[in-house]
Amino acid sequence: MRQNLMRNLVPSLILFFLFSVPPCATAQGSFYVFDGHSLEIGYGIPPAHYTQWQVWLFPAGRRVSGYAAGLQYSRWGLIEGASAAGVMQRLKALQSFELAYLNFFGQDAWGRYTFSNPLGPILVTGRANEIQYDVLEKRYQLAELAERLNRLIAAVQPSLENNDREGPNSPVREYFDQVRYALEQVIKSYAQLARAEPPLHFIQREIAQTKPAIAQAEKQVPQLTAALPSVRLPTDKSWMSQKDNAGSDGTIETRVSETGSGVFVQRSWAGGDGSMTGTVIITALPYNDISTVELIAPWSGSDPVWRVRVYAAREPFAQQIDSPVRKTARAGFPAVHHTTTESSVYFAFPNSAQAHDAYAYFLYHRQLGR
Repeated sequence: MRQNLMRNLVPSLILFFLFSVPPCATAQGSFYVFDGHSLEIGYGIPPAHYTQWQVWLFPAGRRVSGYAAGLQYSRWGLIEGASAAGVMQRLKALQSFELAYLNFFGQDAWGRYTFSNPLGPILVTGRANEIQYDVLEKRYQLAELAERLNRLIAAVQPSLENNDREGPNSPVREYFDQVRYALEQVIKSYAQLARAEPPLHFIQREIAQTKPAIAQAEKQVPQLTAALPSVRLPTDKSWMSQKDNAGSDGTIETRVSETGSGVFVQRSWAGGDGSMTGTVIITALPYNDISTVELIAPWSGSDPVWRVRVYAAREPFAQQIDSPVRKTARAGFPAVHHTTTESSVYFAFPNSAQAHDAYAYFLYHRQLGR
């Protein structure tokens, strides 16, 4: 009886494992293979000479099975790349953007053309139209637009994530819908181009319409971040006051004071060999004259210091240097009262938290311009 039970059970288990592969293959070494006609499951390491990978995207509510006939005709778009890891990473980034959009504007705001109903990664082995010049040209143009959208989304998505939800009537929704629409058009055009007989004139028209939309969205990034900064203003202000050992120059005390329209950075020297004792340097940083803010990680394990550098935009930062008469064992120095300028101001921090707070503070005010 036990032998009969096992004899009946084994075929059932085989069928279960064959037909229960998830739409996005997550098992190590598993993927789909599409030869231009049929879709199958592949395992192991694919041949190195195959460098065409896709993820197929289906409308919200469309049931996706890896073995259903005609899937290539019901997809709304696809992601294309040279590796399985690459297309899956791109999918993850687009899903993250969709989630940020939904969290900010509302759960019903996105529409049918979702990134949350995918099938992949898919190794493409049959591409009869690959050698056609017109197809290659359109693929190159779409790749350029896709890369610009990647950079654009990376720039504006933090504005959705670091601000409170505003709902579907938000004044910035029109901007993000413009980005979403351009993204949909590029993804749809990739799906059109993957057909055996792609509608090249239609794809070219879509490219011609999408390119200026992306350019306009890129140009409007400063306006968006002025309304929705991409970082939150830090509540911890401990980074604004610190003391550092400057060797023979003694200690440097740095204090950052807010003025409403900017900050004053005051550095004061004390102790050491006397060559810098009593020196005070004050630099004015207007928020509306900040160009770039850099966060620089430690260079090596022997140099654990985090750094933030703030650059001037139009005019160098005004700086006042005052120093009394100073004497050391070897020499004497006259008093200094000097006005100058600096193109950038540099901060050093002993830990990551303070550096990130300083970076977020200056980036927040640079984006607001006030």
